[in-house]
Amino acid sequence: MKRILFEYKFTALYLLLGLLWIVFSDRMINSMTEDHTILTRLQTYKGWFYVLLSGGFFFYYLRSHLVRLRDAEKKAVESDRLKSAFLQNISHEIRTPMNGIIGFATLLENEDPGDELRKEYLGIITNSSNRLLELVNQILDISMLETGTVNVHPRETGINRLLLEVYEQMLPHVKPGVEFRYTAGLESGRDGLVTDEYKLRQIVGNLVHNAVKFTSEGSIEFGYTIQKDKAIFFVNDTGLGIPQEKLTEIFKYFRKAEDVPGKFHEGAGLGLAICKGNLQLMNGWISVKSEQGKGARFTFEIPYTPSEKGASRTNVPSLFESTSPDKFLTGFPPKAFRDATGSQQQTSKPAKEIFTDDLTILVAEDEIMNYRYMSELLKDTGIRLLHAANGEEAVEIFKKRPDIGMILMDIRMPVMNGFEAMKRIRGLKPDLPIIAQSAYISADDRKKTLDAGFNEIINKPFLREELLEVIEVHSPKIL
Repeated sequence: MKRILFEYKFTALYLLLGLLWIVFSDRMINSMTEDHTILTRLQTYKGWFYVLLSGGFFFYYLRSHLVRLRDAEKKAVESDRLKSAFLQNISHEIRTPMNGIIGFATLLENEDPGDELRKEYLGIITNSSNRLLELVNQILDISMLETGTVNVHPRETGINRLLLEVYEQMLPHVKPGVEFRYTAGLESGRDGLVTDEYKLRQIVGNLVHNAVKFTSEGSIEFGYTIQKDKAIFFVNDTGLGIPQEKLTEIFKYFRKAEDVPGKFHEGAGLGLAICKGNLQLMNGWISVKSEQGKGARFTFEIPYTPSEKGASRTNVPSLFESTSPDKFLTGFPPKAFRDATGSQQQTSKPAKEIFTDDLTILVAEDEIMNYRYMSELLKDTGIRLLHAANGEEAVEIFKKRPDIGMILMDIRMPVMNGFEAMKRIRGLKPDLPIIAQSAYISADDRKKTLDAGFNEIINKPFLREELLEVIEVHSPKIL
């Protein structure tokens, strides 16, 4: 049946009520008296009563309809915003690792870097591939959670072994100086739990990964305790923290705590939504306490059903053992890539002078992989490179280095984004060539970037020829 439009229903209802009121009210009044003076007054009162009654009724009716329309409009606007944010995040999260994969694979194909560099390049390709795989898995998980096709598969799980594996996996990514440890609530040999091991590992891994990503100093601690029939897990950090207004939003799809200009970290905003969805399937719950700038504490709970066999055989120190936890459970990552992340000058001796004049380029890039790739592309050109890990650092380096002739500026960086850094540097030197590095390719994004004041955009992933062409076109020092 065809649905009747609102305006037709409203008009029909108004006419029907008016007709019924006239017919029945006239009969009632005529039966009460025959005095024309009284009848005239009653007719007047009847008219006012109808106006007030119908006005109140239609106000309520129209208001309820308009409230639904406004709610629908808000949802549509929010859906539009989330769609745009999702597409931007997905574009960034796909194209950034693709830049590493394609770039370093091309280097391996076109030259012989030697055994040591070849191993390093392959490691970057592998890490970038894993990052892409993680993104694909997250999208698939969200899709299955939405369609209700996810099932829980309980099995005997050694919690201590699971924590140890998460610890070892995340340890190389912990920033130097950050204390990283975990504690077990059961001694080894008695830590068996019947649960979905894959989902539990995914939940703990996502939470610890977030803590590592957002913590630059202080400590990160995760672990669990047992309370009667509940296993309660926790992840504490002293990182950036979460604004109060974001505490409930972060568990929704494509929402990120730093979803504001100037603050960006990798991730599509799916991890916490997946955690919550999996915990609902496992009859558990998750909560967070946080204060911006003072870290966060995530807690989640699942039913505790001990396994009949007891536990894993992994010898993991626990709260019940006399050995000092710090001796075994605190670790720091190797110093890999650390030197390259500082704001230090990198000068490579050119194998062949492509550019005859000296040129110093500041590369503002929070992904060390991308900076490493660009340094390899330009190593035989005679160009000197300086590295900044975020926009604020780029501004400070520029103030100290008047010899900088060009800047390659990533758009999305933590602390200060590329737009704000570009504006501040333009205030110091208006004619400096500043090239935007972007993982976004839409026409709107390109126009917005150029209108903001960038000289040009180079889209990730890019090849050596593209990078050299951009530098040649926009550098006044190149012959």
